[in-house]
Amino acid sequence: MSTLIDSLEQIDRQGGCVVMPAGEVERLAKIFGPAVRGMGHWNKTTDGAVEIPIANITEALKQIGNGELADAIRQLRSPEQFASVLEGSSSAGRLVESLARIRDRQFREGVERLQESSDPVEVEKLKDWLDWELFQ
Repeated sequence: MSTLIDSLEQIDRQGGCVVMPAGEVERLAKIFGPAVRGMGHWNKTTDGAVEIPIANITEALKQIGNGELADAIRQLRSPEQFASVLEGSSSAGRLVESLARIRDRQFREGVERLQESSDPVEVEKLKDWLDWELFQ
């Protein structure tokens, strides 16, 4: 069992993100579809992992309700629960959808900021961020 300090050290090493390895991404994508790859930054050209910011996870949990977290974890961990997951009414499905919606909203907001910005420094940073999001 990992301790709080272990968890905090892992978050610090990963830059405030949870990294879902490629094998887990593909396993969950078979159940939930491509929304799994949209939950965070998908490193499709490198290792296939998905990096999900801790802030997005926190926001998603607020949206689905903390009471559903244990149920979502159980469903994600246990292949025996695929039937309930596939029905789309599962806590895990709602968590995946919520994370994908948050990520989509952030991307659209970044594009809008780029279109509206007149600050050359901000424009360059946003272009770099969008380039990384789209092509990394």
